Amino acid sequence: MPSSHEVSIHIIDETTSFLLERVDKDVFDDAIQPKLLQAFLSTPSNLLVVAVAEGEVIGMATAMTYVHPDKPLSMFINEVGVSSRFHRRGVARQLVTTLLQRAKELGCHEAWVATEVGNMAARALYRSTGGVEDQEHAVVYVYPLADESTLS
Repeated sequence: MPSSHEVSIHIIDETTSFLLERVDKDVFDDAIQPKLLQAFLSTPSNLLVVAVAEGEVIGMATAMTYVHPDKPLSMFINEVGVSSRFHRRGVARQLVTTLLQRAKELGCHEAWVATEVGNMAARALYRSTGGVEDQEHAVVYVYPLADESTLS
């Protein structure tokens, strides 16, 4: 386990995107692609929060806000990732808490997140940040629509 590092939390926008130049290899699933990052940042409903230690991104969380014709503004927390070197140190909690605070600032009615039933660490994280498990467990269906090679 690394020694005690100060971790700072940042909401990424055009002025802070330079922080993504140094990212621990196990924070995101794949390498950040500048074109996709620009598309992400140019969509106002998208949110990206990162945790930085010693000049390197060691954690991230993404979310999006949305409205329905019959429901008020909500936030969907899409993904939380933290370098394995920083697991169990409160980084994920800080990231989720920052997203929840931003949701309140934006006037969201609620925020929600989903995880695998067997992902006990994620479930503990979401409970510890005030999440209440939905009793009607969802089943996720994925529709592959594009050849992976066309997504870059």
